[in-house]
Amino acid sequence: MTATSKDYALKRGLPKKTRSICPECGKLIEADIYAKDGKVWMDKTCPEHGKFSDLYWGDEQLYLKAEKYAYDGIGLHNAMDRTIGDDPDDTVHIMIDGQRIDMLSCSAIANLDLTNRCNMKCPICFANANDAGYVYEPSFEQVHDMLVALRSEQPIKCTAIQFAGGEPTVYPQFVEAVADAKKLGFAQVQVATNGIKFANSYQFLKDSKLAGLNTIYLQFDGLTDDVYIRSRGRKMMRVKLGVLENCRKLNEEGIKPPSVVLVPVVGKGMNDDIVGDIVKFAFENADIVRGVNFQPISFTGRVTEEERTTGRFTLPDLVRCVSEQTGYTTADDWYPVPVVAPISKFASIILGQNKVTFTTHPHCGIATYLFQDDKGNVTPFPRFVDITRFSAGLNEIADKAENSRFKKMYVAKLIKLLNSCVDESKMPEGLTKMKFVELIKDVMSDKSKDTLAAFSWKMMLVAGMHFQDNYNYDVERVRRCGVHYVTPDLRVIPFCAYNTGPEYRVEVEKKFSVPLEEWKKSHAKEAEELAASLIVPIEDRADEPAKE
Repeated sequence: MTATSKDYALKRGLPKKTRSICPECGKLIEADIYAKDGKVWMDKTCPEHGKFSDLYWGDEQLYLKAEKYAYDGIGLHNAMDRTIGDDPDDTVHIMIDGQRIDMLSCSAIANLDLTNRCNMKCPICFANANDAGYVYEPSFEQVHDMLVALRSEQPIKCTAIQFAGGEPTVYPQFVEAVADAKKLGFAQVQVATNGIKFANSYQFLKDSKLAGLNTIYLQFDGLTDDVYIRSRGRKMMRVKLGVLENCRKLNEEGIKPPSVVLVPVVGKGMNDDIVGDIVKFAFENADIVRGVNFQPISFTGRVTEEERTTGRFTLPDLVRCVSEQTGYTTADDWYPVPVVAPISKFASIILGQNKVTFTTHPHCGIATYLFQDDKGNVTPFPRFVDITRFSAGLNEIADKAENSRFKKMYVAKLIKLLNSCVDESKMPEGLTKMKFVELIKDVMSDKSKDTLAAFSWKMMLVAGMHFQDNYNYDVERVRRCGVHYVTPDLRVIPFCAYNTGPEYRVEVEKKFSVPLEEWKKSHAKEAEELAASLIVPIEDRADEPAKE
């Protein structure tokens, strides 16, 4: 008898079984997840290609802690999907090895690839944009339809869009795409970028901000050029600092700049020794930088077991590096993404409308909020709030409110719960229990956007999101993915299925691309500009000595 999705759903504790894929042939196979020597491993055997073993999480206790916060979402419907025929209510799903895998989580954030063209050639880029031999670049009309599809999702509309690529800022109508997203009602519009255009053109940054850009998701692998030479093939620190300085110029003009989130791809032996320095750099630039989102490297292509064993960097490794290199945190200060799911659940019930609920798989990401007072002292949020008791208590209150005719009365119960979970004696200087409770209260009201902005201004989000590769692939993580892609035929596909596993990226780009040489003939100006952008300035070349 073939196992179904229900046979694996929300099983907690170790050992357990899940479904994975063979890294060689992509066949769907059963996998064992188990603890050994204080770490969590995945073993799987393909009938044709043999056994594979890979490190899943680097700490057993942190794995079990994260698992306590698992919540399943209510599914996702996409009536605009042009591939589903006559069934407009069909649940969003993917196919792996001929088997249907239904999605459980809404689009917490959606990626929209504007182009596969790029003004860099990074050795570690999974998109391999400049070597593809073709150009994938949806028209502005297609981009508009893709945005509309996301805003039409049911039962929860997508509220956050990230323009990606390639390098999305080389898209000819990038600013117009940002403006269109804002017009369609996206609360959060961000761009995943290397920063070159924002550093080199203040006007481009200004135009993007005025069009509605909220966040720059800035590729940021280190603090010195030697790191970028290894990861990106050129010096980049001048560019990163240039983005921050141009954001400050916006401030000088009286224009609130986009928030910057630093996004380091981190790997053992590449930059894991400077994780703490990157966090400290974020605080030093807290007037512009709002967070750091580390992304442990995913292995693409064929790699040996030795390469994976020595190079695998997991989320517990990130926790250890931040803690050891900064002294700011311990493992107790970190929580998985779905710890906040009860907040969204409660808000949806009280406000009478579905809010984005972060039911991401508990082993996809981990985070903490750090509060820095005026003296520079850093206190993790969980030091003064009993997160476990608050999350469980709020979930219970939400369940009761859902079945009550008098839902608003449960706001008072929330405040009472929060008061009981806050230890004022451990709060950072400058923050009182009364002020903190009022902030949380406002989150449940129409003031939530302004309040969260003010709240985040004093806080630094430090997080890690470990995207899967074919060696640690867990189908249950894919089903609960909250980071989705939207395609020109208006499908919605989870991140790890788009870039690994079934690799929908290849299928989509082939379907909607034109050969590179053909594109060059009809886009002579853009081709010339792209070729020019790939010429690395002399001062940024890897073989150019650093200036004193």
